[in-house]
Amino acid sequence: MPENKKKLAKNSLIYASFTLLQKGFAFFLIPLYTIKLSPDEYGVLGIVMAAIPFFVLIAGLSLRGSTAYFYYEYKDSDKDYLASLWGSSFTLVLIVSFLFTGTLWLAKALLLEYVFKGIPFDPYIFLALISVCTQPIYYYYQSMLKAKQEAKKAALLDFIYFVIIVGLTIVLILYFDYKAEGALLALAVSNIIFFIYSIYGASKEIRFGINVNAIKKTLNYSLPILPHNLSAWAMNLADRLIINNLSTLSLVGLFDIGAQLGKLINIVTLGVNSAYSPWFFEQIKTNKEHKITIALITEKILLFYILIGIAISWFSPEFLMIISKPAYHGAWVVVPLIAFAFVLNGFYYSFSNVYFLEKTKYLPIITLVGAVLNIAFNFALIPVYGIMGAAIASLSSKMIFVIIAYFVSQKLFFIPYRLKKMTLWFLCGLVISWLPYIMQSRVESYSIFSVIFVKALFLIAMIFPIFWINRKLVYEFVVKRMPKK
Repeated sequence: MPENKKKLAKNSLIYASFTLLQKGFAFFLIPLYTIKLSPDEYGVLGIVMAAIPFFVLIAGLSLRGSTAYFYYEYKDSDKDYLASLWGSSFTLVLIVSFLFTGTLWLAKALLLEYVFKGIPFDPYIFLALISVCTQPIYYYYQSMLKAKQEAKKAALLDFIYFVIIVGLTIVLILYFDYKAEGALLALAVSNIIFFIYSIYGASKEIRFGINVNAIKKTLNYSLPILPHNLSAWAMNLADRLIINNLSTLSLVGLFDIGAQLGKLINIVTLGVNSAYSPWFFEQIKTNKEHKITIALITEKILLFYILIGIAISWFSPEFLMIISKPAYHGAWVVVPLIAFAFVLNGFYYSFSNVYFLEKTKYLPIITLVGAVLNIAFNFALIPVYGIMGAAIASLSSKMIFVIIAYFVSQKLFFIPYRLKKMTLWFLCGLVISWLPYIMQSRVESYSIFSVIFVKALFLIAMIFPIFWINRKLVYEFVVKRMPKK
């Protein structure tokens, strides 16, 4: 058991490190896009890049979610059947990806009229379809590596995949003067390379072909997950599509850049959650006072997210002034609302571990409700408030989703969170994050770096007392859990 724990911790650290590194590199593409692309061109990129993962999920049928489950069921008892089962799923993903891409190609007139309004098929949608066709196979192969706990190989492949995308994007946009199509071409080329490699790598471990019995088994496991996954991505895509249909691509570009800044907190929440999840399950098994400990740690994590959300909100106007054209400077207005939507998402990560303790049929329904509300709010608010309407819709729907998911999780496994206290923290943090709405017009005449300095002083003055009060807890959770040499 100690070895298993060490392996889990080591693999979690590897995946978290590479994920954070990738997302950090992605963040550094923002200045490139905002300098070289107009808001219209960035709007095209934002819509198409949000649509690709949604279509990839459909093409993949969520089959990659079943690889680990069946690996541990058959790896010792029937390796031959496992090779057949994985091979059947791999083959099905291959077939469905090509058929689905072909269907989208045939339906391009409808896509251009109702989904990708104002976006030419060639080159944008054409390049996107290449990724839709090839990416599901790489994702499935990645899930095989992770099921076998080959963390180093999986993380290294992901890192190389990402470096190729970023490198090609920079070269194509910066040196060959490509626009949005440069980023899409870089993604398509990388997906083709890893599509070929995935087939080669998987061929050593699977038997290609369709085993009907195996396919029934994997689909019974994976298809119920699909609506949940699609609902989550639908929320990410809906606001951009609705802004485009009700307004302009330029506004999509402004919203997307603001949303990217607001979502910076997601890098932090993903990193924390990679350490939190194993710790959560360890507490459940080993600590008699685990519920109180979990509640206490979760409170402090939420407070940490709130402070990060405030920092992102406060500094986003100056950050955009430094890294982008004047056309993008107004995008900061959506950042506080998007940032705090992802603060809520971070809290959701903390308590959603409960859903892995007991099976529940409620989570897909809750996610679907969140997606429907998000779409409804977007339709209601965007015509009136523009990109602010999309940001309000994002925060409102996320709030309702998290509230419902929280109370369902508490029924499954009660943890004594001090909900009133955490709610007060969140609301205070949200209001404090709105400072730029009040002050930004008053500080525009001052030097950007003077404004940054003053904001930083206020932020440090707010953070330091909180850190000092909780320094022992920070030491216990972070320092003591670091691997010893």
